[in-house]
Amino acid sequence: MNQLADLHTHTIFSDGILSPTELFTKAKEVGLSAIAITDHDTMDGYLASIHIAEELGIQLVPGIELSCYENARDYHLLGFFQDPDNPNLKKNLELFRHEREKRAERIVNKLKRHNIDVNFNDVLDKAGVAPVARPHIAAVMIDQGHSPDIKKAFDQYLSYGKPAYEPKWNFPVELGVKLLNEAGGVAVLAHPGRYLPQQILANFIQQGLDGIEVIHPSHSEETQNYYKSLVDHYCLLSTGGSDFHGSREYDATNFGKFAVPVSSIEAIQSFLKH
Repeated sequence: MNQLADLHTHTIFSDGILSPTELFTKAKEVGLSAIAITDHDTMDGYLASIHIAEELGIQLVPGIELSCYENARDYHLLGFFQDPDNPNLKKNLELFRHEREKRAERIVNKLKRHNIDVNFNDVLDKAGVAPVARPHIAAVMIDQGHSPDIKKAFDQYLSYGKPAYEPKWNFPVELGVKLLNEAGGVAVLAHPGRYLPQQILANFIQQGLDGIEVIHPSHSEETQNYYKSLVDHYCLLSTGGSDFHGSREYDATNFGKFAVPVSSIEAIQSFLKH
């Protein structure tokens, strides 16, 4: 039987709704042999998963999903096998969390100027162990009766161009790649979507990019084949996963379905040795 791995999952330590214990229990149920915890801009979810992974006999891959930008466009980098105790990586992740808190506070102040009195401490409580983000603000707005649902909160106040919007602080792609590589990990471009131009990919490779997430729920078979051809052409790593959060209708059916052979993990480890 082919052993499968999901190399893209999220927990309550970013924007997922399951604890590490709940996620690994679910992974056991769907027959996964390995998981990478790739919470946004933190490795706390990975660290909190070590014990339960050992207990359930599921291989745990150290992971993260870094929020990055290039030419005013957002990109995400998946990191695998980087050392969570690397001083420079830790320093930059702490900076990221601090900048996100400052951004959230600016959003809350803008909301107050529009007579939406949201308490910043309530937002921090809603975020819990995760880096604070706009969905946490939206959730407090709903709790306090300022908005009927998250979509309305974003459409009226929080989205780009709306009254309380604040640009987010992200890592430049080159810095993100460097942080992951220097911490002993690989940098993989997450869910690049339909036909990322080759010149952009070539630029990322020059900056040290190691791979592409080929298998992802947003990638059609045609898109997967496109990225497979680029992986082969540039001799890159190929990864894949469900991008599981637990909060979306399709998460339950995608978990265990969008997976890659465990040999993909071995390929990353082999790459890091050379």
